[in-house]
Amino acid sequence: MIRSSYAAMAMLAMAGCATVLAEESGPKLSPLKVYANWEATEIENFVPDPTSTMSGYPREISNSSSIWLLQEARLSDNARVFLGVGGLYFFILPSKSNQYSIGQRSAFAFTDLHGEFDFWKQDDDNHGLRLKAGVFPFKYNENAKNLGEYLFRTYSYPTIIYTGGLTRINSAGVQLGGVDANTKLGGINNDLMVTVQTDRTPSAAMSFTDIASYTLGGIFTVGAGWQAENFYDPSKIADGKYDVKEFNKYYVLKNGTKRVKVGQGSMPVYDSTVDGAIADSGSLTFKGQKVMFQAALDFGKLIHSSLLSDKDLRIYFEGAILGLENRPIYYEKRADRTVYAFGINLPTFRLLDVLSAEMEYSKNPFPNDASNATLNLSPTPSPSSSGAVNGDNVKWTVYASKTVLPGFTVTGQVANDHMRLVDYFGHTNDSDVMPKKANWYWSVALGYAI
Repeated sequence: MIRSSYAAMAMLAMAGCATVLAEESGPKLSPLKVYANWEATEIENFVPDPTSTMSGYPREISNSSSIWLLQEARLSDNARVFLGVGGLYFFILPSKSNQYSIGQRSAFAFTDLHGEFDFWKQDDDNHGLRLKAGVFPFKYNENAKNLGEYLFRTYSYPTIIYTGGLTRINSAGVQLGGVDANTKLGGINNDLMVTVQTDRTPSAAMSFTDIASYTLGGIFTVGAGWQAENFYDPSKIADGKYDVKEFNKYYVLKNGTKRVKVGQGSMPVYDSTVDGAIADSGSLTFKGQKVMFQAALDFGKLIHSSLLSDKDLRIYFEGAILGLENRPIYYEKRADRTVYAFGINLPTFRLLDVLSAEMEYSKNPFPNDASNATLNLSPTPSPSSSGAVNGDNVKWTVYASKTVLPGFTVTGQVANDHMRLVDYFGHTNDSDVMPKKANWYWSVALGYAI
């Protein structure tokens, strides 16, 4: 569902400009692209919510069916518009002790609704400027299968990481609403974006992002990115102005000790009879800055063996700092907000198209739970009712893909990641269900593309 009026207005404005630039013969429709997918998942061990026993639930199985349609209309040599729609049929988990999970759910939404304009175009792969506006899919790390893509799949404050969604296999990408100015010349690629947040608190806040990369000889790629998260929010929620329970408020005593106004978990609470005079005070906010670094080295292209597939022996890395600024009480160590992901495409001697192994490390001392942000409009971590704050430091994924027939692909994924379940209201749960090392799942999907 498109919930951003900014993105919709930008799309209409671009479409109007495109109409002016269109050729007299009118738009030319490209062949309709259709993708159908069936995915089955069995969760072998998981924790449905923070109040559950940490021994976890033993098993759950579900499946989903989906279809996507994408239509491109070329208005001129340098102007195109895209319309994509998708539908999904799925089941609710967990099924145990959940009367609402009996039965299926369905969803329908726009998956793509944007216009593109090329300026100073050299060929299909090189342009001085490609201006994109509307709602569009985006992925800056082409190698990531499940872990990574941290600039758009995280919070800074609180420190939260997301993976997956309604579909789980090879889902390391996002849907963005806003404007993207892309430059691609030779090995240089740069995206300068202003986007509107629509999928989490604070909704409708705007972020500014710049992502640049350089590829040398098609073998080595290096890139970096920076984001000013929630730099503008007309509702002022990003400024921490609507903290329902005053979790944001903190005090600095004359001796430099810090206290919170309202305690969560074991956080030290200000007590005037003991702590004495206050030297300073402040409130935490959702605004923050993220930085990202990525690199990839394609060893397979250096070997030149007919036994290797095109992507075999590719090693890739992504690291990010989620919140450059240290902040009182909860966010005083930048290392706690740093996350790393490593991956490699293993050789299968052409038995598979891709076989990848990925691993992530994050030292975040708090639960990967955004419920304080969602329910209390507070950029503070959600307290752990189970003590599970160290079992989720390491995440991993094994991914495999094989094209069996032209257009028909079988994919599989085994992982312990940041899976979140969708509840019976269609809302993605705030807490991930894999806070322990013993939690994991497997998925298999059959996909057909036309």
